[in-house]
Amino acid sequence: MRKPPHTEKRGGQWWYRRRVPTVLIPIMGFGEYRESLRTPDINEARIKASIRDAEVTVELKTAGELLKKQQAQTDQAPLKLTPESLAYIREAVRAHTLKVDEDFRRSQPDEDSLVAYESILGDHYASTGNALALGTVPASAGEHSMVQEALESVGIPVAPKAPEWQEVIHRAMEGYNGALQDISRRASGDFVPTPVAPPKPAQIDPQAATAAGVLTLGKVIDDYLSTIKQSGYTRKVKRCLQLFGAVIGRDSLVRDIRQKAITQFLRDICKLPSNWAHLHDKGMPVATLLAGDHDECISPATYRDNYRAPLGAFLADSMRDHGEDGFPALTVERIEYVGTRKDNEDQQRALTESELKTLIEGPKFAAMAQDPAQEAMYWFTVLSLFTGARPRELCQANPQVDFGQHEGHWYMDLSPHTAAGVGIKKTVKTDEERRIPLHPELVALGFPDYVKRIKGQGADRLFPDFRVKKGNPFEAAGDDFTKLLKDVGLYDDKAPPGQVVLGAYVMRKTFITLCRNQRIVSKEITGHSDGTTTKIQDRSYIFGPEPFAVKLGELVRYRLPVVVPKR
Repeated sequence: MRKPPHTEKRGGQWWYRRRVPTVLIPIMGFGEYRESLRTPDINEARIKASIRDAEVTVELKTAGELLKKQQAQTDQAPLKLTPESLAYIREAVRAHTLKVDEDFRRSQPDEDSLVAYESILGDHYASTGNALALGTVPASAGEHSMVQEALESVGIPVAPKAPEWQEVIHRAMEGYNGALQDISRRASGDFVPTPVAPPKPAQIDPQAATAAGVLTLGKVIDDYLSTIKQSGYTRKVKRCLQLFGAVIGRDSLVRDIRQKAITQFLRDICKLPSNWAHLHDKGMPVATLLAGDHDECISPATYRDNYRAPLGAFLADSMRDHGEDGFPALTVERIEYVGTRKDNEDQQRALTESELKTLIEGPKFAAMAQDPAQEAMYWFTVLSLFTGARPRELCQANPQVDFGQHEGHWYMDLSPHTAAGVGIKKTVKTDEERRIPLHPELVALGFPDYVKRIKGQGADRLFPDFRVKKGNPFEAAGDDFTKLLKDVGLYDDKAPPGQVVLGAYVMRKTFITLCRNQRIVSKEITGHSDGTTTKIQDRSYIFGPEPFAVKLGELVRYRLPVVVPKR
């Protein structure tokens, strides 16, 4: 007997399975129907599957009609270009560009940022000047993004590829090139005042779209960010959509956004410098960052996790919630990384036993143990080897609230929810707090005495000597730990991907590897799953943390294959 259409048998039960057409995935929010028919009988499964198939057919038809409706709404009346509006575009873009430059210089950027910024603008000046002389327009994605940002800022509701785009971008380039000439004078020390933005001509009314109830990308982004669940991941979503809005244009009408723009956006950001957010926060425009050549772009993992994934969720949810208002069906599927970095190129390995001896039993660390000025780095290194915690998790710990005793045994809490030190932004990966027993050897070395002493001194950070940088109490000290690795000859940035030794994360890798080799298992010691339960079990069936006695019982079996010098 032939099996019913759109079904399969799994584990003795019949299941209904039917793929969603690719073009409808952004509307439906998923790619396949997969449901148990709750019967082992093929005849009953045939009846249930036919009923469900009819329902699914109606759902897909409705989604298809919505897609057609949205596609029909994407046509936009051309912008009426007059001599007044073209002159406005040129002068408004010039004024806007000079204002952006003035704001950047007033932010007092460091020398490297200023040199990079002026170098990029110098390239732009040559490129736009040559193009204007030839009667063409530059076609690079970075320069187009820059012009789009400027046009949106001066209230010109026109999208790339629109009929009037070539004329508009030409006038905008004239204004931009003129501004760059003025900026080069500023760079030489001349005073060039920023002109007052010209008044908009009567025929340009950027408020008309809003008055007519037409939805802008900025409005959708703001609505989305106001409703998503707050977590440690939210910051990445905000950064992604901040960049998306800057490149596409927050004032862009959502009905004008095309799939090509999504694809180009994701391909362009692969070329962003890894520290783009820091440079942007200091005043460097996104368009300038996109147009420049950088020594190190974002990594493949950062692209997938911080940009493609959150943008895909935003597009799908926005299509669901605002499809009737003109938000089109867009997707990030199969838009792969095109940057120059390799997967896992910065992933560190664990130290070998002989390398651990070099680090911990060598003269450099012995001297550190006796030097009061290096007390913080000593305890950070030792604590890392006995807990496997992430560097930031250790350094953000507050001795006033994150340490205590349970039935006579010392513990440390790694939590984003307890009180943070002044200027500290607490964060724990996955946002899940965990309590770690202190290893008996760590106690014997005198770590609890150190905690008591700095607590009595009123310290609100475990290592108050470490300088706080951008809310992170370890980022600056990370350079000191890397120097320690270099001093003892362990630093290795030339090894193949996954085999490098670069910084403090090597200690976490070493702890986890030693635990595995010694058959020590406890998910809440490292914050990683031990593989004995599934995500569904962890989320839906296992409530509450592991018992303290279980964690302590596992941890006391941990043996460090080196002798730690005592302070």
